[in-house]
Amino acid sequence: MRKKLSRSEGLTLVEMLAAVVILVLLGLILNAGLHMALNSYRTMCAQSETELLLSTLLNTLADDLRYASDVEPVGDVVRYTSDSYGLETELTLQDGQLRANGKRVLPDGAYGKGRYIIDTLTVEFAAPVFNIEIRVKEKEGDISAAGELTVRCLNPVEEKEEGP
Repeated sequence: MRKKLSRSEGLTLVEMLAAVVILVLLGLILNAGLHMALNSYRTMCAQSETELLLSTLLNTLADDLRYASDVEPVGDVVRYTSDSYGLETELTLQDGQLRANGKRVLPDGAYGKGRYIIDTLTVEFAAPVFNIEIRVKEKEGDISAAGELTVRCLNPVEEKEEGP
């Protein structure tokens, strides 16, 4: 009987425990690596989405302001006539989104369904040039993108003559 037990093949309890410990350690390393890769992916996606939103905003504003007419700077606000938004168009920020005369300039999806907002918007006019500064950021995060653009207004700005 002793000969039969000593010849039996298989794994001992110590060997099984060592194999389980090794598998658990490999699983923990794999989990940590996947977690780091997922965080890196999310960060890169958020950065590229903020830059895409910034680029889209700058291009949209450049197209609208390039053909603006009747431009009138009033304090910090620039009013103009727009082909897209009508008379006395004012660019404003509302809930972190750009609006022209109360209408959204870009759809809600462009802002990642509220994930990204416009932090700052500055539009200055020094005839015949618009200077635009925009900063877009993640609503709940530290990722942001900023850009500046100078746009030449193609429609002549008429100087108002003062009466007698």
